[in-house]
Amino acid sequence: DIDECAIGSHNCSSAETCYNIQGSFRCLSFECPSNYRKVSDMRCERIGCFNFLECQSTPVRITYYQLNFQTNIVVPAHIFRIGPSPAYAGDSIVLTITRGNEEGFFSTRRLNAYTGVVFLQRQVKEPKDFLLDVEMKLWRQGTYTTFLAKIYIFITAHAY
Repeated sequence: DIDECAIGSHNCSSAETCYNIQGSFRCLSFECPSNYRKVSDMRCERIGCFNFLECQSTPVRITYYQLNFQTNIVVPAHIFRIGPSPAYAGDSIVLTITRGNEEGFFSTRRLNAYTGVVFLQRQVKEPKDFLLDVEMKLWRQGTYTTFLAKIYIFITAHAY
C-alpha cells in the first residue's frame, strides 16, 4: 500500500481531507450543518436551539470517524464503540443507525447501560464504502441528549 496522502500523489482539493485506505485513498470533506460550528477537524457542536423539542431531537455534537477494513474481516466484528465521556451512575444510552445501513450489513448492541458498539453482522464480499449515521441518545438525570457519529467505513480488498 502506498500512502498517496503522505506523498501528495492524490487529487483532493484544498477543501478536502485525504484519507489513505488499502491500495487507494478517499477525498473527504467535513462540513457542519447550519446552527453548528466546527470545533475541530472532525467535530461540530450545536450553537443553540430554539425550543425544548429541538434541543431534545437535534444532536448536541456531530463527530466524524473513518474506519478501514478488508473484505476478509471475520463477522460478527465490533468495529466501533460509543458511550458518554465521562459516564455517570444512572446514565443510559440508546443507539440507532439512522442512515447508511439500507443493506443491513451493520447493527448495534449495548454492552452495558452506557456503552454500545456498532458491529458488522454480515460479510461484505466486494470492496465498498459506507457512511453510517449512528445516533446515541443519552438519558442522564431525566433528560435525553443526542449525539451523532458519522462513520465512514471503507471495506477494501484484502491484501494477499
